[in-house]
Amino acid sequence: MKILAVTNMYPTDDDPAFGVFVRSQMDSVASLGHTVRVEVIRAHGKALVYVRAARRISALVRHFMPDVVHAHYGLTGAACAGVGAPLVISFCGDDLLGTPNGRGGYTVRSRAGIVLSRIAARSADAIICKSRELAEALPVALRGRAHVVPNGVDTALFRPGDRLAARAALGLDLRERVIIFPHSLAQASRKRLDLAEAGIARLAARGVGARLWIVNGIPQANLPLYYQAADCMLVTSDHEGSPNTVKEAICCDVPVVTVDAGDAREQISDVAGCRLVERDPDAIATALEETLARVGQVDGSSARSRLALDVVAGRVVEVYSEAVRRKLQRS
Repeated sequence: MKILAVTNMYPTDDDPAFGVFVRSQMDSVASLGHTVRVEVIRAHGKALVYVRAARRISALVRHFMPDVVHAHYGLTGAACAGVGAPLVISFCGDDLLGTPNGRGGYTVRSRAGIVLSRIAARSADAIICKSRELAEALPVALRGRAHVVPNGVDTALFRPGDRLAARAALGLDLRERVIIFPHSLAQASRKRLDLAEAGIARLAARGVGARLWIVNGIPQANLPLYYQAADCMLVTSDHEGSPNTVKEAICCDVPVVTVDAGDAREQISDVAGCRLVERDPDAIATALEETLARVGQVDGSSARSRLALDVVAGRVVEVYSEAVRRKLQRS
């Protein structure tokens, strides 16, 4: 099968983590024997870029003649609408859920993006949603085309490791309790850094010392070492699609304390030692205290089995096949 993957998220030298899950997914699809070409839309938040990209993508379809076009993100799907080939759109988070504005609502730009994403979804022959929450954000009439397929994890890379050896390699204090928070400060509002810091403060007030370790911009090849060095991971986001950080952490046998965001609840459900908490500093402190008292008692083998890249790639290819069948039926 020939696949044209179109995305507005893809790693660069300046930002090696940006869209790395798209590259991993398309590489894993190619590893199953399919031909994949990736076309990147560098929009940088400019809507007109998508309009110009639509003409480029149409020309690419005529030249490359793919069996399927796979658009990653709602606005990318809008740019791919009407290209003629069977179309699969992956919805990732903000495209259907919006971006919080920090005042209890959503930004004007993201509200417009939701509208465009829903319009684009009508042109899709099949839809991939990273979480059930995203699937339920689609118009009811379109949910029958939706498949919940979370991003896979490179389990050869994200795997259990020796915590003390990882700390020594990173120059960390071997005795310090470290809670990893793998988000940049630019995302602080949506990721609720304030809530994470409040939970750590309540933990300190109980006499339990721990450091919130903000980690971002690390090349994927080095990232497992950071998870392996941590005592646990904390997620306090207002919302998520399917947070890759949660899946990566549990594949490294690192306990996760998380609020109910995206599919985090589902991802930790079969991993003993992880905890789901309310968005409350005291509840977070209690979960962290209990988790820190039982460091090392996590077995992420079930997650590694279901999230392996080849397993998820197989599910994605099944969606491609459905898109082809649906396109033929509509022709």
